[in-house]
Amino acid sequence: LFPYTTLFRSGMDFDVTPKLRLISNANFLWFDTTNVLEQFAFQQGIDRHIGTDLSLGAEYRPYLNNNVIIKGGIAGLIPGRGFRDLYDPISGDVGTLLAGFVDLTLTY
Repeated sequence: LFPYTTLFRSGMDFDVTPKLRLISNANFLWFDTTNVLEQFAFQQGIDRHIGTDLSLGAEYRPYLNNNVIIKGGIAGLIPGRGFRDLYDPISGDVGTLLAGFVDLTLTY
């Protein structure tokens, strides 16, 4: 069997003003099975819990249309036991992983 993930998601968008929207998400991730991962990584006993992905962002539309849209935010993964089982032997203790993003959409 191929590994696949189970995802439970919760999120909310908040329209602060007509130009500004805040976006929040929380994703809880698990491997359904780890048999293939254990064979591929030559490790036994990999836990199913991948971790929790949290993100917070903002969308700004300065002209109240879709000609200019600016999005930005931050996302982080709080590693679960399965993620640590895979990556701790390679790089030591894996802490929270963070990433920032910015997206600019210009439409004529």
